[in-house]
Amino acid sequence: MSANSLSITMPTSSAAPKGRVLCVDDEPNILRALSWLLKKEFHVVTAVSAQEGLALVRNSDFDVVISDQRMPEMSGVDFLNEVRQLAPRAMRILLTGYSDMQAVLRSVNESEIFRFINKPWNVEELPAIVAQAAEIARRQESEGEALAPADEPSPNAISQPTRLLVLDDDEATHSAVEMSAGDLGEVIHVTNPAEAFGILEKEEIGVILAERNLGTTDLTHLLCLLKRQHPQIVSIVLTSTMDSNLITRMINQGQIYRFIPKPVKAGYLRLTLKSAIARHNELRENPRLGLRYQVALPANEDLATAAGSTAAPLSHNTAPAAATSPESASPTSLISQVGGFLRRMLGS
Repeated sequence: MSANSLSITMPTSSAAPKGRVLCVDDEPNILRALSWLLKKEFHVVTAVSAQEGLALVRNSDFDVVISDQRMPEMSGVDFLNEVRQLAPRAMRILLTGYSDMQAVLRSVNESEIFRFINKPWNVEELPAIVAQAAEIARRQESEGEALAPADEPSPNAISQPTRLLVLDDDEATHSAVEMSAGDLGEVIHVTNPAEAFGILEKEEIGVILAERNLGTTDLTHLLCLLKRQHPQIVSIVLTSTMDSNLITRMINQGQIYRFIPKPVKAGYLRLTLKSAIARHNELRENPRLGLRYQVALPANEDLATAAGSTAAPLSHNTAPAAATSPESASPTSLISQVGGFLRRMLGS
């Protein structure tokens, strides 16, 4: 350990801790704040550098690893990517005190974090997020789940035909998918949300490739709701514009698998779709893995809110007041309700 390093193991309360948590940040005051916030519920270990944190991960077993993004010798994204290789069971959370678009994108595209948290954090929400992450990690440990420390899902997981749904009003996207990945599975092309939900009512879809904005329609709400109800569907978002706060929300609330900037590059698109198909087949064959990709949809975000927010630019009408909540409706009925509502809004 270097002379400048600081590693602290905080005592826990008399109750059994909910899990082992590693916090990594180059600012000792941040580590002290995290320790005091979490120590009542968790066994907390801290490190002031990424290298010290990696050494701890190699020699100890952690349920949750929390890292700051801005550290001098290694970014939080790079650190958590290393953690992913060394300890794939550990749930990963990234902290940042500033809006860094590249960090946000890389956190999902490379490190596959569980949550992205902005500083200063909410003192009530952060312990709840850590508790959820620790519970998922411990449940998988108790059930003997084996998570391979690979950069991407194993190619062997691509074992069954998978339907890919492409939702975009840009012909270039549809052409790029057919040219670069048409042999990976059955590709279904649609140009508006109503068509997409009509397909989802009838077909089992494994991967959705969707443009976030279709004209004046923002699909953020519906993509998040869809993941909540169908955790086995893997979502990839195409976007021409980047907003760090919005992408953070889609990471936390929609567990988006990858973001692809436009214009689409055929080689990267093929690799991403192939990886997404493998992830879908893993989730289909072992649904318990879906726990690692739970979404954090706000309590007041329901079907009516999602459908109404999506269709708002299309009509001044509001969503039906008596819409069924996600908790009480089946996934199939939710898709039918949303699809029907959007078709009415679009007049199709």
